[in-house]
Amino acid sequence: MPSKEYRQRLIEDLVETEFISTQAEIADHLKKRGIDVTQATVSRDVNELRLVRLPAGNGQHRYRSTPLAAQDDVEGELEQRFKLFVRDVDRGEHTIVVNTDEGHASGIAYVIDKLERDGIVGSLAGQNTILIVCRSVEDAKALQDELDELLV
Repeated sequence: MPSKEYRQRLIEDLVETEFISTQAEIADHLKKRGIDVTQATVSRDVNELRLVRLPAGNGQHRYRSTPLAAQDDVEGELEQRFKLFVRDVDRGEHTIVVNTDEGHASGIAYVIDKLERDGIVGSLAGQNTILIVCRSVEDAKALQDELDELLV
């Protein structure tokens, strides 16, 4: 049976790419991919991933990732995504490169941008790589230390 992390990555991908309005639909999509789960497992995954059902018009709803509001939410979301999807963090002078699982770089870069840190100039994301440009070498070292802690 695939790992919880793998299953949750699939669920996150599903709600971003498919119109899914019920937990039963999530379970059905997982089953088509060879992952047989109970409704209770899907419910726990939905809670852990902080998915919400949002209105989609015409009386319909769909699952989506939670919009981030408070800085604490952003830091918690970054920690969660790092544990699930980040494979490596490396630094060269004032730049940091974050390697993620395929297709997760832009979502993680979005959360990094939401950190609103003066030491971060900006980020650029591809499919599985994020480039973070920091203002100084010291800012990059501090950010790398913080990001490395999230990988533990």
